Amino acid sequence: MPQEAQKEQAADPNYTNSWYALTPNRLLVTLGSLKGEINCDICVIGAGFTGISAAFELVQKGYSVTLIEAKNVADAAPGKNGGHLLRGFHHAPGTLAKKYGAAGAKMLSNLTLEGLAVIVERIAKHDIKCDLKFGHVTTAITPDHVTSLKKKIDDWAKLGHVDMKYVSKKDMPAYADTKSYIGGLFDPKGAHFHPTNYMLGVLQTAQNAGCKIYDETPVVSVTQGSPVRVETKDGAVNAKFLVLGGYVKVDGIPRLNKKIVPMAMPMLATQPLNERVAHKILPKNSAIIDSYRIMNYFKLSNDNRLLFGSLGLGVDPVQRMKAIFPELAEADIAHQWNNPMDFTLNHMPNFGRMADNIFYAQGYCGQGIILGNLAGKLIAEAVSGTAERFDVFAKIKHWPVPGGYTLQQKVLALGMAWYRLQDSLL
Repeated sequence: MPQEAQKEQAADPNYTNSWYALTPNRLLVTLGSLKGEINCDICVIGAGFTGISAAFELVQKGYSVTLIEAKNVADAAPGKNGGHLLRGFHHAPGTLAKKYGAAGAKMLSNLTLEGLAVIVERIAKHDIKCDLKFGHVTTAITPDHVTSLKKKIDDWAKLGHVDMKYVSKKDMPAYADTKSYIGGLFDPKGAHFHPTNYMLGVLQTAQNAGCKIYDETPVVSVTQGSPVRVETKDGAVNAKFLVLGGYVKVDGIPRLNKKIVPMAMPMLATQPLNERVAHKILPKNSAIIDSYRIMNYFKLSNDNRLLFGSLGLGVDPVQRMKAIFPELAEADIAHQWNNPMDFTLNHMPNFGRMADNIFYAQGYCGQGIILGNLAGKLIAEAVSGTAERFDVFAKIKHWPVPGGYTLQQKVLALGMAWYRLQDSLL
């Protein structure tokens, strides 16, 4: 359905729409809710990064593609994302080398750089205006963090990537002017952007190439077979292949959530900051993540809002923002929302097949922009008969997460309390 910018609202911790979702820069006219029965080569469920990337790649290859999204497209997961693009995985390259060998670590790490390149190429080729800015810093709070970041730089250099550099305590104010950090790792290829406007640009390009997009169309059931049949409230899609662009809980699909732990991380957007203040706190307009156990991540929007999130349950992002930047003590908070993420026990993404013609990818552990877009490309390769690269990820072993959702959340809450205690001692 048509998406237009909505009126700014006062901050509300229970408000689900993010600032991103309220600031689209284009009108995407979908086909609305699916009515009746249609046939196609590929059905993609979900307008997250995996789904939109798979739809984009597959329609470019000449397949007839139908994408269905349960919510309004503007309310899909990319509209709540932090908007950070950072190479690699949750694990450092050195850890990957211990698990998969030097060659495996190099291949996996290079694939994430390919995922970044895919995004940048799409933005340039299709003139997607999504405020892309380069420069990303991972900051240190303790001397141990400094040692860890320097080792990470060395690990990347061993894989042939020597572009990262260490930022000393003396030079940190040029990136983030705060007393909280004593050093950092600067990644020139790391970036940040407006995730909703990227999503809309990709979807519009796919739509122009022939992809049919239906939103407000929750799936009721899936019947596996050839073709696979996707039932919705008022219609159905019969497809040769099905792509699950994230966790889907419906009849006919095994419980993929057994391999992931879902979390909802708090984010906020301030009102636009004074130009002088914005330039002072983040002089180079780099995106920042820090090394607290409950990690903070933040960046500036194009209109000088600070977009600030914390990777932890039960934390107050306003309090954490003000602890890092005391000059924002009186800053007005315009929006607060929850950024959904899912994690696997081994902190590696979970790719796989449910059948020869049903593909899925999930569990990106906070790296969903690059890994989701990469997953969409690799799924498209697999559908068209070249599955080797998809299978690199599909062969990674994953353990089921014990307990149900309620127990998992209780355990997570205890873990977060322990992490908060550890962070308070730094």
